[in-house]
Amino acid sequence: MPRSFLLVLFVLITGFLNAQFYNWGWGPPISVNQNGSTITCTVWDPELNTTRTNSYTSVAQWIHEDGVVATVSGGGVVRGIVYDIDLGAYVDDSFSFTSSTTITNSAGVIAWVTGSGTVGAAIYNPATHQWVDDQFSFSSGTTIQNRDGVVSWVTGSGTVGAAVYDPGVGQWRDDQFSFSSGTTALNKDGVIAWSTGSGTVGAAVYDPSVGQWMDDQFSFSSNTAIVLEDGVIAWRTGSGTIGAAAYKWGTNAWIDQQFDFSASSTMPTITDGTVQWNNSNGMQRYGFTASSQWQNNTNTSVRCEYFAEEVSGSAPNIAYLWCLSIGASSYSHACGDGHTITRRWAWKSYANSGAYSPQLTVFNAVSNSTCNGSVDFIGTNVASHEGIDVQVAFQPDRITIASSETIGTIELFDARGSLVASGISNDLRMTIPMDLRDGIYTVRCSSPQGIRTVTRGAVIQ
Repeated sequence: MPRSFLLVLFVLITGFLNAQFYNWGWGPPISVNQNGSTITCTVWDPELNTTRTNSYTSVAQWIHEDGVVATVSGGGVVRGIVYDIDLGAYVDDSFSFTSSTTITNSAGVIAWVTGSGTVGAAIYNPATHQWVDDQFSFSSGTTIQNRDGVVSWVTGSGTVGAAVYDPGVGQWRDDQFSFSSGTTALNKDGVIAWSTGSGTVGAAVYDPSVGQWMDDQFSFSSNTAIVLEDGVIAWRTGSGTIGAAAYKWGTNAWIDQQFDFSASSTMPTITDGTVQWNNSNGMQRYGFTASSQWQNNTNTSVRCEYFAEEVSGSAPNIAYLWCLSIGASSYSHACGDGHTITRRWAWKSYANSGAYSPQLTVFNAVSNSTCNGSVDFIGTNVASHEGIDVQVAFQPDRITIASSETIGTIELFDARGSLVASGISNDLRMTIPMDLRDGIYTVRCSSPQGIRTVTRGAVIQ
């Protein structure tokens, strides 16, 4: 089968990668115009200093948010679209092919549920330049929620499940927590909470430090209702018992307590993580303290919890910033390079190799809290690379590299970052025999003196 070789016009020079200063992290905003069943996506590429457009057909519905476009066709084909500045190209993929499919698009995550109840989700990984998708549930009558990077679902029979993408392992991590009919669930700030038809209350959160979902159950009384806000879950049973729970990072455990057993208790509310309600004695209040205890007549201490990790290790310098905070309603990641991200979690692209100390500040209406992370990317910063001319030609049976300087070490990587081939040349031109499958590839040339690295890429299809 003949293949086309599209050379992508991008240059990644160590010390001068695109940092992408968008307040949601990675990926330029995309505008969408629709004409019948065709949409046209438009984006500004700051590296190429030009507007790029691309059209997609067979679109019945589309949603775009923060640089991610999700579409679904009349036949149920789900598609994700982003523009990757490092590649200088739109990257799209299709994930589901079942009729009567509905989609959601939030915080960089696309989720869907088919007419038969199959739940799936997809996210674009800028470190590997690939969409990563998975499917989690296959039961009829399923409903989904997609918020703050977490996809949750409740099946028609009451099974509660959730999934989140963990870039540290490069996989979606999903789990199921409850299997009782009449179950309702909430999804917010990275926490899943539920109440079954018989009144069992539970909650779950994904802890990236241990790489698994951590869940627990707290109450087992009929006619129980729940509320979820700022990382805290609270409940009221049919007899008036009030309780609450929050997750304690570091010890990997949920801390719960019941506060009131009065039939006059009203349904609690949560403000800045503090649980409040009324009974016959008036307003009542409990807060989750800095020592991880529930205390009467106290506000919840806003707790900044951070988990920053390198995803790529080297160019492209991609980090993933997890916000695990409690009692906060807004967030600010000071990334250490002048960039501030205001989403709860985010991908972050750094221009230069080296060590960074991102700082997260979380806020509620009355206070704030700050915590620090660290990421370290391998590489050498260089003051200037003007005048370097490296050309890479991709052919069906070979790759040819020509440089205005001695080529040095050549490394060929696939989209997952795996080394496909390598070599060394002291010449200005080199040809490598190669038979490549369809995909995205990068060629990295490092000078013999180790003073500069230049990367070129191509989409082969």
